[in-house]
Amino acid sequence: MQNVIKKNVMSLSCMLLLTACQSTKVWHPPQYRMPIIQADQHYKYSNLNWKETANLKIQPNAWWEIYQDSTLNQLLQQLNLENLDLKQAEARYLQAAALLDQQYAQGSANLTVNSGVNRQGTKQSSTTNQWSMAIQASWIPDLWGRVAKAIEGQNANLAASQADLDAVKLNQQLLATQAYWNIRILDAQLAVLQQTQKSYSRSVQILNNQYLAGMIARADVIQAETQRKQVDLQRIEMQRDRDLQENILAILQGKAVSQFQLPQQQQTFQTPVLPIQIPSRLLIQRPDVIRAERELAATHAELGLAQTAWLPDISIGINGSVNAQTLSQLFQAPQYLWSTGLQATSMIFDGGKRQAEIDLAQARYAEKTAAYKQTVLNGWKEVEDALLQSASFRQQQNEQSRLFELARENEQVVTRRYQAGLVSYLEVVTAQNLRLQTEQANLTLKQRQLNNTAQLIAALGGQLN
Repeated sequence: MQNVIKKNVMSLSCMLLLTACQSTKVWHPPQYRMPIIQADQHYKYSNLNWKETANLKIQPNAWWEIYQDSTLNQLLQQLNLENLDLKQAEARYLQAAALLDQQYAQGSANLTVNSGVNRQGTKQSSTTNQWSMAIQASWIPDLWGRVAKAIEGQNANLAASQADLDAVKLNQQLLATQAYWNIRILDAQLAVLQQTQKSYSRSVQILNNQYLAGMIARADVIQAETQRKQVDLQRIEMQRDRDLQENILAILQGKAVSQFQLPQQQQTFQTPVLPIQIPSRLLIQRPDVIRAERELAATHAELGLAQTAWLPDISIGINGSVNAQTLSQLFQAPQYLWSTGLQATSMIFDGGKRQAEIDLAQARYAEKTAAYKQTVLNGWKEVEDALLQSASFRQQQNEQSRLFELARENEQVVTRRYQAGLVSYLEVVTAQNLRLQTEQANLTLKQRQLNNTAQLIAALGGQLN
């Protein structure tokens, strides 16, 4: 027995010596360390005209509640249940979980049972039956840490799939929130156009009566009718845009376009006030940042496997079999065999294939490292962009509100001057168009502010606390 063990140890030693001559001599996969990225402790634009709100807390999975809109809450709850892009991401996560289970199974022993019966005979002899049964057990010990490294890599892939699921969910929620606010702003703009159209129609009727009475020229009536027709065209265009946004919202909820309709309702547009300071640590909670880091970890595991590929595969096996001519004597028959042994397999020469695989894995790891750092930089930029726009929008809103008040006052003054015969109706048309444009621009700016709030929260990974 001792001689057998000595022979096996000597054979294995010779094999390791031969394979080591062709290798990089990595005996155990290297340990993964998360890259350290130096970043500022605060954002550049986080203190531009921001007001602090006490006790503001946004839950990671319900960040849209900051708008305090019950309809939006219902829409996003439906999205979380029925969105088809989200269901695809959930299925990909389950696939990754199944692959992880496969990797865990690689480290377990295998047990195989074979049984059979064979009936044979010739013209000169009687027919005989032959019964047999064999049991085989084998196990590959994880001497070099390959199984552990493969499990580590698949765990990273599973975490990356979870981050991908979170990223898809956050993206779909963001798209739905933006579509919702686009619809609400368009509804408000359509209401403005409807009211303006009524006012212009009254003006056309009055001017037409004055023209028939010979009090004004036909040109004034034409200008008023042209102005009303322009409003009609704007309503058609806005209604088309609203319907398209409603179609987007339907698909995001997993419904056919014909099965979804968002009724119009009066809306008070209040842009949520966010904290004066946003911790930069929230950036690491972004799903895409987590996914990039976990993909890097998985690639590191692949590198470790490539670096230890030169080590031999060692398998321990036990076999046993019995056979008999009758089934009743199967387990009593003296015709049984057993064997046990140690087997090692290694490639001595492969023409540089293993080194090429190591070079490939190292290049992939370098790529994933750069991709992870780029993802962090892009995330930082998205937050900075949103903060900058938010501050700028607040400043613009103050100026836009003042401009609207001036345009409305100008319309009133010009209308009185026209009624007094001091100016032509063309000036009235110009003043009315200016007032309408500023009112519409005011609503458009509200829309951009609301969408910007959603973009900022999404850029921070769906939370601010």
